[in-house]
Amino acid sequence: MNRLVMLLVMTALVAASVSAAADESGEVLYRRFCASCHGLEGRGDGPAGAALCKPPADLTRLQSSPIELMRQIDGRRLIRAHGTSQMPIWGEVFEQSLFNEPYRRRTALLQVQALADYVSKLHAKKERKEKRP
Repeated sequence: MNRLVMLLVMTALVAASVSAAADESGEVLYRRFCASCHGLEGRGDGPAGAALCKPPADLTRLQSSPIELMRQIDGRRLIRAHGTSQMPIWGEVFEQSLFNEPYRRRTALLQVQALADYVSKLHAKKERKEKRP
């Protein structure tokens, strides 16, 4: 019985540490990691974008599927049609920042997903503005 209680407590602690790191909202992640190049509204007009060889993408115009968007953000798999990218490989950056965390790969993936969800909202927000009279 004591082992079962101990196992349940340990499981709850691990789950809490994973969710705490993954709970960082997509908007917070975007502002921290993406806005300097892509701009606060995702139009590719961030202050650091001017220093790049190729201007950052206007994220409000993206029409990628959620899975494709996650792959682009994660960056660990080269998307041949897009060529090389000046964008950091965020999947590795997130995973390395969680070095001492259990389940860091899963948590990094959850961060990529949160970021992809937020970027999708930037596109949807632009569409709503364009439909207004």
